Amino acid sequence: MFRKNDGHLQNNLFNSLNGMDSRLAHKLQKSWAARFYEHVFCEIDESLFVPLYASNNGRPNFPVNIFIGLELIKHLLKRIHR
Repeated sequence: MFRKNDGHLQNNLFNSLNGMDSRLAHKLQKSWAARFYEHVFCEIDESLFVPLYASNNGRPNFPVNIFIGLELIKHLLKRIHR
């Protein structure tokens, strides 16, 4: 069963940015992680993977955009550490 992952679009009431020191939060927003989230993670089209999942049985999928994002980071880190 395929279920789209859109939970990351809603702010969490108890996220770590709310309690973080403002200098650290600003540093995090200027890091590669914020740009990766905005320009890569949010742009992954999960609907391309719908045919890979059974529609009538099974448990819901693990979010595809997390899998794809982790694979991209893994390959980027492999290139850096060669």
